[in-house]
Amino acid sequence: MLRARRDSRGGAASKAIPSLGEVEGRMMILELIALTALTRLIRLHNAEEKSDLMKAMRHAIDRKCHDAKLCGTDTKSAEQYAEELLACAEEQASAISAIRENA
Repeated sequence: MLRARRDSRGGAASKAIPSLGEVEGRMMILELIALTALTRLIRLHNAEEKSDLMKAMRHAIDRKCHDAKLCGTDTKSAEQYAEELLACAEEQASAISAIRENA
């Protein structure tokens, strides 16, 4: 919450709202961590387990968006982003597995 007294101090104490660069940086790091973790997680499972894992993650994403009471457009956007992230992790996991099998 913004407070006039704190905001008038200047310096770090006055930064009540993070800059767009800070938000972008945090999102980039969270995406990198999520992608890396998902890739490793997916790689550890066989084909049947991967399908169950992906289904469970998609269900959890849908439930989380619903629980957060996002509007329809925001929910759809979040779900599309999640699908892209999951697909990318699955592709990387498959590529890593293929490399290891050929080595």
